[in-house]
Amino acid sequence: MSVPDPSLKGIKIDPRWRWHYQALMRLNGRLLRESERRRREAGASPGDTPKDAADLATEETERGILYAELGMEENAIAEVEAALARIRSGTYGVCETTGRPISADRLRAIPWTRYCREAAPRGRSRA
Repeated sequence: MSVPDPSLKGIKIDPRWRWHYQALMRLNGRLLRESERRRREAGASPGDTPKDAADLATEETERGILYAELGMEENAIAEVEAALARIRSGTYGVCETTGRPISADRLRAIPWTRYCREAAPRGRSRA
């Protein structure tokens, strides 16, 4: 007899997608924590110590990098949350372009994917 998973909290999940749901929940938590950490870093006060132009330029560059990383993390979080919603709604594992099933191997490798291999957008970075 298996013990109910507390992360499912009464949510009906197709047994085929249980591993994917749990993996996506863990990934979502990690991304949210990392995003919050970066948000705090990006919003941190530069301090009261006088700085020269080079130090100010370095800080500005680092802050720009943090904001770019935050944007990418927000996209990744949105993709993961969309995959979790598809699991809950029963549409997970179906290609959004072709309507065909997405292979089990592809879903294991990229559990947030919306597309089968043949229909996957090329050259784009995904979560």
